Amino acid sequence: MKNQVKITLCFAALVLLFSIFPSANAAITSIQDDAVETVAYMSQHGIIEDKTAWREVVDKTDGGRTITTIADLNAVMQVGNKHSSAAKRDASIRHEQLPGAYRAGRLTVVDIPTFYTMRQSVYLRYIVKLNQLIAHTRGDLVLNFSGNQGGIPTAMIFGLYALIPNGQLWTSVANTGKEQQVSLVKDGLQGGAASYRSTVVKRVLEKVKKRLNKKVAIIMDNNSASAAEFTIMAVKKNPLARIFGLPSAGYTTENSNVTYHSPICDNSWQIIPWMVTRTDHTVRCINVVNARQTHNFSNTPVMPDVLFTQPINTGEANAHHSQISKSLLSQIRKWFDS
Repeated sequence: MKNQVKITLCFAALVLLFSIFPSANAAITSIQDDAVETVAYMSQHGIIEDKTAWREVVDKTDGGRTITTIADLNAVMQVGNKHSSAAKRDASIRHEQLPGAYRAGRLTVVDIPTFYTMRQSVYLRYIVKLNQLIAHTRGDLVLNFSGNQGGIPTAMIFGLYALIPNGQLWTSVANTGKEQQVSLVKDGLQGGAASYRSTVVKRVLEKVKKRLNKKVAIIMDNNSASAAEFTIMAVKKNPLARIFGLPSAGYTTENSNVTYHSPICDNSWQIIPWMVTRTDHTVRCINVVNARQTHNFSNTPVMPDVLFTQPINTGEANAHHSQISKSLLSQIRKWFDS
Protein backbone atom coordinates (compact mmCIF):
# COMPACT_ATOMS: atom_id res chain seq x y z
CA MET A 1 0.00 0.00 0.00
CA LYS A 2 2.82 2.40 0.82
CA ASN A 3 4.31 2.05 -2.66
CA GLN A 4 0.90 2.46 -4.27
CA VAL A 5 0.37 5.72 -2.43
CA LYS A 6 3.71 7.06 -3.56
CA ILE A 7 2.88 6.32 -7.19
CA THR A 8 -0.55 7.88 -6.88
CA LEU A 9 0.80 11.11 -5.47
CA CYS A 10 3.24 11.43 -8.33
CA PHE A 11 0.75 10.90 -11.12
CA ALA A 12 -2.06 12.84 -9.52
CA ALA A 13 0.04 15.94 -9.26
CA LEU A 14 -1.06 17.74 -12.41
CA VAL A 15 -3.24 15.17 -14.07
CA LEU A 16 -6.38 16.55 -12.53
CA LEU A 17 -5.69 20.14 -13.49
CA PHE A 18 -7.77 19.52 -16.60
CA SER A 19 -10.24 16.88 -15.44
CA ILE A 20 -11.56 15.89 -12.05
CA PHE A 21 -12.00 12.39 -13.43
CA PRO A 22 -9.23 11.47 -15.92
CA SER A 23 -10.42 10.80 -19.45
CA ALA A 24 -10.32 7.20 -20.54
CA ASN A 25 -9.60 5.33 -23.72
CA ALA A 26 -12.77 3.20 -24.03
CA ALA A 27 -11.14 0.55 -26.23
CA ILE A 28 -9.72 -2.61 -24.67
CA THR A 29 -6.04 -2.73 -25.52
CA SER A 30 -3.04 -4.78 -24.45
CA ILE A 31 -0.52 -3.45 -21.98
CA GLN A 32 2.20 -4.19 -24.53
CA ASP A 33 0.57 -2.06 -27.26
CA ASP A 34 -0.06 0.75 -24.79
CA ALA A 35 3.56 0.59 -23.64
CA VAL A 36 4.78 1.02 -27.23
CA GLU A 37 2.49 4.03 -27.65
CA THR A 38 3.63 5.53 -24.35
CA VAL A 39 7.36 5.08 -25.00
CA ALA A 40 6.95 6.66 -28.45
CA TYR A 41 5.07 9.62 -26.92
CA MET A 42 7.74 10.20 -24.29
CA SER A 43 10.52 9.95 -26.89
CA GLN A 44 8.84 12.63 -29.01
CA HIS A 45 7.13 14.91 -26.47
CA GLY A 46 8.45 13.99 -23.02
CA ILE A 47 10.70 15.98 -20.71
CA ILE A 48 13.56 13.48 -20.46
CA GLU A 49 15.88 14.04 -17.50
CA ASP A 50 18.70 11.74 -18.63
CA LYS A 51 18.63 11.27 -22.39
CA THR A 52 21.41 8.67 -22.43
CA ALA A 53 19.63 6.50 -19.86
CA TRP A 54 16.36 6.94 -21.74
CA ARG A 55 17.87 5.82 -25.07
CA GLU A 56 19.32 2.77 -23.34
CA VAL A 57 15.99 1.72 -21.81
CA VAL A 58 14.16 2.33 -25.10
CA ASP A 59 16.67 0.10 -26.90
CA LYS A 60 16.56 -2.53 -24.16
CA THR A 61 12.76 -2.77 -24.33
CA ASP A 62 12.65 -2.55 -28.14
CA GLY A 63 10.66 0.66 -27.97
CA GLY A 64 8.37 -0.81 -25.31
CA ARG A 65 7.58 -4.02 -27.20
CA THR A 66 9.02 -6.26 -24.47
CA ILE A 67 6.99 -4.53 -21.73
CA THR A 68 4.04 -6.67 -20.62
CA THR A 69 3.25 -5.40 -17.12
CA ILE A 70 2.24 -2.05 -15.65
CA ALA A 71 5.04 -2.30 -13.10
CA ASP A 72 7.66 -2.68 -15.83
CA LEU A 73 6.26 0.29 -17.74
CA ASN A 74 6.29 2.34 -14.54
CA ALA A 75 9.99 1.56 -14.08
CA VAL A 76 10.68 2.70 -17.65
CA MET A 77 8.68 5.91 -17.17
CA GLN A 78 10.69 6.71 -14.05
CA VAL A 79 13.88 6.50 -16.12
CA GLY A 80 12.43 9.16 -18.41
CA ASN A 81 11.23 11.51 -15.69
CA LYS A 82 10.71 11.03 -11.96
CA HIS A 83 7.29 12.74 -12.26
CA SER A 84 6.06 10.17 -14.81
CA SER A 85 4.41 6.89 -13.89
CA ALA A 86 2.14 4.00 -14.80
CA ALA A 87 -0.22 2.54 -12.21
CA LYS A 88 -3.56 0.86 -11.75
CA ARG A 89 -6.45 3.22 -11.18
CA ASP A 90 -7.69 2.28 -7.75
CA ALA A 91 -10.64 4.18 -6.30
CA SER A 92 -9.72 2.88 -2.85
CA ILE A 93 -6.52 4.96 -2.84
CA ARG A 94 -7.69 8.21 -1.33
CA HIS A 95 -6.20 11.11 0.54
CA GLU A 96 -9.35 12.94 1.51
CA GLN A 97 -8.32 14.75 4.68
CA LEU A 98 -9.82 18.23 4.62
CA PRO A 99 -7.88 21.38 5.54
CA GLY A 100 -7.92 22.50 9.16
CA ALA A 101 -6.86 25.53 11.17
CA TYR A 102 -5.66 26.35 14.66
CA ARG A 103 -4.53 29.38 16.62
CA ALA A 104 -0.90 29.96 17.61
CA GLY A 105 -1.11 33.17 19.58
CA ARG A 106 -2.24 35.84 17.19
CA LEU A 107 -1.45 33.64 14.17
CA THR A 108 -4.01 31.44 12.43
CA VAL A 109 -2.24 28.43 10.91
CA VAL A 110 -4.16 26.73 8.10
CA ASP A 111 -2.94 23.19 7.39
CA ILE A 112 -3.23 22.33 3.69
CA PRO A 113 -2.85 18.55 3.45
CA THR A 114 -2.11 16.15 0.63
CA PHE A 115 -5.37 15.68 -1.25
CA TYR A 116 -6.45 13.12 -3.82
CA THR A 117 -9.93 11.83 -4.56
CA MET A 118 -11.95 10.46 -7.46
CA ARG A 119 -15.20 11.74 -5.91
CA GLN A 120 -16.39 15.11 -7.19
CA SER A 121 -18.41 15.79 -4.03
CA VAL A 122 -15.27 15.46 -1.88
CA TYR A 123 -13.29 17.58 -4.34
CA LEU A 124 -15.81 20.41 -4.01
CA ARG A 125 -15.98 19.98 -0.23
CA TYR A 126 -12.21 20.52 -0.01
CA ILE A 127 -12.46 23.74 -2.04
CA VAL A 128 -15.36 25.11 0.01
CA LYS A 129 -13.75 24.16 3.33
CA LEU A 130 -10.46 25.85 2.51
CA ASN A 131 -12.20 29.02 1.34
CA GLN A 132 -14.22 29.08 4.56
CA LEU A 133 -11.09 28.76 6.70
CA ILE A 134 -9.50 31.71 4.89
CA ALA A 135 -12.67 33.81 5.21
CA HIS A 136 -12.93 33.15 8.96
CA THR A 137 -9.26 33.81 9.72
CA ARG A 138 -8.57 35.96 12.76
CA GLY A 139 -5.21 37.65 13.11
CA ASP A 140 -2.29 36.96 10.78
CA LEU A 141 -2.59 34.10 8.28
CA VAL A 142 -0.08 31.27 7.86
CA LEU A 143 -0.52 28.61 5.15
CA ASN A 144 1.20 25.36 6.11
CA PHE A 145 2.25 23.18 3.15
CA SER A 146 4.87 21.21 5.09
CA GLY A 147 4.42 17.50 4.42
CA ASN A 148 1.94 18.13 1.58
CA GLN A 149 3.05 15.58 -1.03
CA GLY A 150 0.69 16.76 -3.75
CA GLY A 151 -2.53 15.46 -5.20
CA ILE A 152 -5.00 17.71 -7.00
CA PRO A 153 -3.64 21.25 -7.43
CA THR A 154 -6.92 22.76 -8.61
CA ALA A 155 -8.56 21.87 -5.29
CA MET A 156 -5.82 23.73 -3.43
CA ILE A 157 -5.64 26.70 -5.81
CA PHE A 158 -9.42 27.17 -5.94
CA GLY A 159 -9.56 26.76 -2.16
CA LEU A 160 -7.12 29.68 -1.82
CA TYR A 161 -8.90 31.78 -4.44
CA ALA A 162 -9.28 34.71 -2.01
CA LEU A 163 -5.50 35.07 -1.71
CA ILE A 164 -4.51 34.79 -5.39
CA PRO A 165 -4.92 37.66 -7.86
CA ASN A 166 -6.63 36.58 -11.06
CA GLY A 167 -4.39 36.46 -14.10
CA GLN A 168 -1.35 34.53 -15.29
CA LEU A 169 0.13 32.12 -12.73
CA TRP A 170 2.84 30.37 -14.74
CA THR A 171 3.85 29.43 -18.29
CA SER A 172 3.94 25.83 -19.55
CA VAL A 173 6.83 25.10 -21.91
CA ALA A 174 6.86 22.07 -24.22
CA ASN A 175 10.13 20.42 -25.27
CA THR A 176 9.73 22.19 -28.63
CA GLY A 177 9.80 25.54 -26.84
CA LYS A 178 6.11 26.25 -27.46
CA GLU A 179 4.63 28.19 -24.55
CA GLN A 180 1.14 28.36 -23.06
CA GLN A 181 0.06 30.69 -20.28
CA VAL A 182 -1.88 29.26 -17.34
CA SER A 183 -4.18 31.81 -15.71
CA LEU A 184 -6.61 31.96 -12.81
CA VAL A 185 -10.02 33.14 -14.02
CA LYS A 186 -13.42 33.49 -12.40
CA ASP A 187 -14.50 29.96 -13.29
CA GLY A 188 -11.26 28.03 -12.86
CA LEU A 189 -7.89 27.71 -14.58
CA GLN A 190 -7.37 28.58 -18.22
CA GLY A 191 -4.58 27.58 -20.55
CA GLY A 192 -2.80 24.49 -21.78
CA ALA A 193 -3.01 21.14 -20.03
CA ALA A 194 -3.83 22.98 -16.81
CA SER A 195 -7.13 24.27 -18.15
CA TYR A 196 -10.09 23.34 -15.95
CA ARG A 197 -13.20 25.52 -15.97
CA SER A 198 -16.73 24.66 -14.92
CA THR A 199 -20.00 26.28 -13.90
CA VAL A 200 -19.87 24.38 -10.60
CA VAL A 201 -16.48 25.89 -9.74
CA LYS A 202 -17.70 29.31 -10.88
CA ARG A 203 -20.65 29.13 -8.47
CA VAL A 204 -18.26 28.38 -5.62
CA LEU A 205 -15.68 31.03 -6.51
CA GLU A 206 -18.14 33.85 -7.17
CA LYS A 207 -19.07 33.73 -3.47
CA VAL A 208 -15.44 34.24 -2.39
CA LYS A 209 -14.29 37.72 -1.40
CA LYS A 210 -10.71 38.47 -2.39
CA ARG A 211 -8.28 39.10 0.50
CA LEU A 212 -5.30 40.70 -1.22
CA ASN A 213 -4.45 43.57 1.13
CA LYS A 214 -2.88 41.58 3.98
CA LYS A 215 0.38 39.68 4.37
CA VAL A 216 0.31 35.90 3.98
CA ALA A 217 3.05 33.59 5.31
CA ILE A 218 3.67 30.26 3.56
CA ILE A 219 5.46 27.35 5.26
CA MET A 220 7.18 24.87 2.93
CA ASP A 221 9.58 21.96 3.43
CA ASN A 222 11.42 19.24 1.50
CA ASN A 223 8.23 17.14 1.42
CA SER A 224 6.11 19.87 -0.20
CA ALA A 225 5.74 18.33 -3.64
CA SER A 226 4.01 18.63 -6.97
CA ALA A 227 0.50 20.04 -6.46
CA ALA A 228 1.72 21.78 -3.30
CA GLU A 229 4.57 23.39 -5.25
CA PHE A 230 2.25 24.65 -7.97
CA THR A 231 -0.19 26.01 -5.41
CA ILE A 232 2.67 27.86 -3.70
CA MET A 233 3.64 29.30 -7.10
CA ALA A 234 0.05 30.50 -7.49
CA VAL A 235 -0.18 32.09 -4.02
CA LYS A 236 3.14 33.85 -4.61
CA LYS A 237 1.45 35.86 -7.36
CA ASN A 238 0.20 37.81 -4.34
CA PRO A 239 2.99 40.36 -3.66
CA LEU A 240 2.22 40.24 0.08
CA ALA A 241 2.99 36.50 0.33
CA ARG A 242 6.33 35.21 1.63
CA ILE A 243 7.68 31.65 1.82
CA PHE A 244 9.40 30.41 4.99
CA GLY A 245 11.11 27.06 5.46
CA LEU A 246 13.13 24.72 3.25
CA PRO A 247 13.44 24.15 -0.51
CA SER A 248 10.52 22.14 -1.87
CA ALA A 249 10.65 18.53 -3.10
CA GLY A 250 11.18 19.40 -6.77
CA TYR A 251 8.30 17.90 -8.78
CA THR A 252 7.78 21.06 -10.80
CA THR A 253 6.87 19.69 -14.22
CA GLU A 254 3.45 19.32 -15.84
CA ASN A 255 1.92 16.02 -16.88
CA SER A 256 -0.70 14.72 -19.27
CA ASN A 257 -2.41 11.38 -18.79
CA VAL A 258 -4.16 8.56 -20.59
CA THR A 259 -6.33 5.91 -18.95
CA TYR A 260 -6.33 2.47 -20.60
CA HIS A 261 -8.40 -0.69 -20.13
CA SER A 262 -6.43 -3.90 -20.53
CA PRO A 263 -6.61 -7.61 -19.64
CA ILE A 264 -4.63 -8.23 -16.47
CA CYS A 265 -2.66 -10.88 -18.40
CA ASP A 266 -2.80 -12.62 -21.80
CA ASN A 267 -5.03 -15.49 -20.67
CA SER A 268 -7.36 -13.48 -18.43
CA TRP A 269 -10.86 -12.12 -19.00
CA GLN A 270 -10.40 -9.60 -16.19
CA ILE A 271 -10.11 -6.05 -17.55
CA ILE A 272 -8.42 -3.43 -15.37
CA PRO A 273 -8.30 0.36 -15.77
CA TRP A 274 -4.84 1.85 -15.45
CA MET A 275 -3.25 5.21 -16.03
CA VAL A 276 -0.09 6.46 -17.68
CA THR A 277 1.19 9.87 -16.64
CA ARG A 278 3.54 11.50 -19.11
CA THR A 279 5.70 14.46 -18.11
CA ASP A 280 5.62 16.76 -21.12
CA HIS A 281 6.03 20.38 -19.98
CA THR A 282 8.49 22.36 -17.91
CA VAL A 283 7.37 25.56 -16.21
CA ARG A 284 8.42 29.18 -16.01
CA CYS A 285 7.05 31.13 -13.06
CA ILE A 286 8.17 34.66 -12.26
CA ASN A 287 6.55 34.51 -8.82
CA VAL A 288 9.21 32.19 -7.37
CA VAL A 289 12.88 31.31 -7.88
CA ASN A 290 15.04 28.19 -7.93
CA ALA A 291 18.48 27.75 -6.33
CA ARG A 292 20.11 29.59 -9.25
CA GLN A 293 17.74 32.51 -8.76
CA THR A 294 16.02 31.93 -12.10
CA HIS A 295 12.34 31.30 -12.82
CA ASN A 296 12.67 28.10 -14.88
CA PHE A 297 11.52 24.83 -13.31
CA SER A 298 12.05 21.27 -14.53
CA ASN A 299 11.62 19.22 -11.36
CA THR A 300 13.60 22.02 -9.75
CA PRO A 301 12.83 22.84 -6.09
CA VAL A 302 11.17 26.13 -5.25
CA MET A 303 13.35 28.15 -2.89
CA PRO A 304 11.92 29.83 0.21
CA ASP A 305 12.19 33.58 0.63
CA VAL A 306 13.37 32.99 4.20
CA LEU A 307 15.43 29.85 4.80
CA PHE A 308 14.77 28.08 8.11
CA THR A 309 17.29 25.30 8.69
CA GLN A 310 15.86 23.85 11.91
CA PRO A 311 13.11 21.17 11.93
CA ILE A 312 9.83 22.76 10.87
CA ASN A 313 7.53 20.31 12.63
CA THR A 314 8.13 19.43 16.27
CA GLY A 315 6.79 15.89 15.93
CA GLU A 316 3.96 16.67 18.33
CA ALA A 317 1.22 16.75 15.69
CA ASN A 318 -2.15 15.39 16.76
CA ALA A 319 -5.20 14.21 14.85
CA HIS A 320 -6.45 17.76 14.43
CA HIS A 321 -3.45 19.79 13.31
CA SER A 322 0.31 19.96 12.82
CA GLN A 323 2.67 21.42 15.36
CA ILE A 324 4.97 23.99 13.80
CA SER A 325 8.27 24.92 15.43
CA LYS A 326 7.83 27.79 17.90
CA SER A 327 11.07 29.28 16.61
CA LEU A 328 9.71 29.39 13.06
CA LEU A 329 6.41 30.90 14.20
CA SER A 330 8.36 33.53 16.14
CA GLN A 331 10.28 34.41 12.98
CA ILE A 332 7.02 34.67 11.05
CA ARG A 333 5.51 36.98 13.70
CA LYS A 334 8.50 39.30 13.37
CA TRP A 335 7.87 39.49 9.62
CA PHE A 336 4.23 40.39 10.16
CA ASP A 337 5.38 43.14 12.53
CA SER A 338 7.92 44.55 10.09
